[in-house]
Formats: sequence, structure tokens, C-alpha cells
Amino acid sequence: MRRLLLLAAGFAYMVLLIEAVRAAVAWWRGEAALGMLDYVLIGALPLLAWIWWRHLSMFRKDCGKAACMLPEDDRPQGRE
Repeated sequence: MRRLLLLAAGFAYMVLLIEAVRAAVAWWRGEAALGMLDYVLIGALPLLAWIWWRHLSMFRKDCGKAACMLPEDDRPQGRE
């Protein structure tokens, strides 16, 4: 159940991030069809990007540790 909730939260976060980027691009291009929700998403974009950079990207603080390292290869080397 916990894994399903984390998956749903991750999906919701990615939808918010993608929609915020879409709204920011529409605002940058000067499209006139922006509503209040679009402006809220544009305002939330720095927070969403910070969450991505701090907790989800490969540039996060603990990525140099075991979180981002490849697993050790225990297979024997050479031909058999």
C-alpha cells in the first residue's frame, strides 16, 4: 500500500512539474489563453524545480554515496 501511495505521489508531482513547464513556456511565448491555474503553476515552478534538484536528481546531496553507485559485480572475470 505504501509503495502504491509513493507511486501516486510521484506521478502527481511529475504531472505538476510538466504542466508548470508547459504554462511557463506559454507565458514566455505570450499566448493569451492563460488562466489563474496557469499563473499558480508558473509561481510554483521554482519550488517544483528545487524539489527535483534536491531530492530526485543525480545532483542531490547523498548521490555520491551508495544511493547512486552501481552495484558491485560479483561475476567471475574472464572466460570459463
